[in-house]
Amino acid sequence: MEPEQCLRSLAEDAVRRARDGELVLHCSLGVRATVNAFVLLGLVPESGADKILGEYQEGLQQHSLGTAWGLSDGELPARSGAREVWEAHAAGAARLAEVPMAMAPAAASFPATVSGLAADLRFEWVKLSGGQWRMSFRAGADDPGGEPDRPSVVMREALAMVTVTDDSGHRYRPRVEAVTWERVPPGRQEWRGDLVAELPGAGSPPEETASPRVPAWLEIASAESGTAERILIDPVPADAVVPADTGPVNPASAGGGPGPAEAAAPRWPTAAEGYLAALAKVGDVKVGWTDVEADKTAEIVAVVADCLLAVGALPPGSALLRGPAAAGAPAVHASPAHAPTWQDALAARWARRAHLHADSAPAPAGPRHSVLLAPLPLARASAVIETIVTSAEGGAAGSLVGVTLHGRPWVPGGTWPMIAPCFALHADDDQGNSYDGILAGFAPGADLEGKGTFWLWPPVADDARSLAITVSTLWEGARVQVSLPAVSPATPVSPATPVSPATPA
Repeated sequence: MEPEQCLRSLAEDAVRRARDGELVLHCSLGVRATVNAFVLLGLVPESGADKILGEYQEGLQQHSLGTAWGLSDGELPARSGAREVWEAHAAGAARLAEVPMAMAPAAASFPATVSGLAADLRFEWVKLSGGQWRMSFRAGADDPGGEPDRPSVVMREALAMVTVTDDSGHRYRPRVEAVTWERVPPGRQEWRGDLVAELPGAGSPPEETASPRVPAWLEIASAESGTAERILIDPVPADAVVPADTGPVNPASAGGGPGPAEAAAPRWPTAAEGYLAALAKVGDVKVGWTDVEADKTAEIVAVVADCLLAVGALPPGSALLRGPAAAGAPAVHASPAHAPTWQDALAARWARRAHLHADSAPAPAGPRHSVLLAPLPLARASAVIETIVTSAEGGAAGSLVGVTLHGRPWVPGGTWPMIAPCFALHADDDQGNSYDGILAGFAPGADLEGKGTFWLWPPVADDARSLAITVSTLWEGARVQVSLPAVSPATPVSPATPVSPATPA
């Protein structure tokens, strides 16, 4: 069946079901989800999809069924980014403008005065991107209560006593940007932001300037405390994978560069299977102000699958169609999609907590951050692994491993089922264990770029010494090998002694 014919048939059936008394929202969700899938997979152009949706709305109006449910009153977004994702993949990989040219953990701390209060000022990361150094900072002080002063004003005053120089003796004129403030328990407050400094000659036309020289170090000094901290910007590891057109890259990596990146199979054999697997990862969901139960979301996923089968995009022998009990996963590490379970909820909670705990730069006893800036060989998309954070607690609890990725095209998508899956990540260790990447902390950028951190689930085994990390789109994948730090042997834990029940008084 032709894709547009399939969508029109689906829309006509949805109008008939709505006339027979089915909730219009449920009917509309199936239509919108399928239209969105067809646009993202390149089966129909968005203009043709919009025409079919318009005809569907007219059909509802002709029968006095209204169009608000799921179409025009905020229940579903008008766009999910599906067209942009498909067109970007069709055009091929593009340069990632927001990937740092160099970066290093700063871990520089100074006593400071913020809003008249004694504070701890800590610089966390130093990144060179777009002709600018961006030095992220956080400052903490006691919270006296009441309304705070404007965060940007108090931090400009506090950082006026801070200077930045490099190994050539150049003294920068930094400014403060992106300042946020929040109360943090117990009885503390915290400011976060960036100290931004322009590279010499950064404002000149490109034809008048050579590639910027990356200094060997930056020095941050505080006139208030009379102290200074030097931040080393290490040279590129000899085995770092850096395409010729990406400019200078200076990873400061404690463990050296990654292994050679290579093309790899995507997460699922076909793009339609990858999309359907992403769509199926919900149970009950709230769409706008309306609750949609798990059985209804399952029906909507089934509608999309049915249409993908009908147009030949979804293979009839796919493991997705065999259900959770299917024996034998495909060779590309896929496992059948299923309704979320308590294990999925546990993985999501773990990833959120991991993201909060490892959000800052490494402290002496904290997680180990490795800066890779490793481009991946994708033909239709662009992806660079920026950093890997590893934190091992011992006690056989496994290691926390997060992989920060820059990618394009990468859009947030819309409210389910108007999704636009762009990147997935999974990994295998040298002991034969497999891990799924749970996305946390995604931030969209300009021109379809995005950045996010995938936390590996379950926790990485303590005896693992390396990971093969695979980044996939719906159409292709790439793999890179990275080493892991050694973990101290687990200390056996004595079993708890049973306690006798208390005797009633």
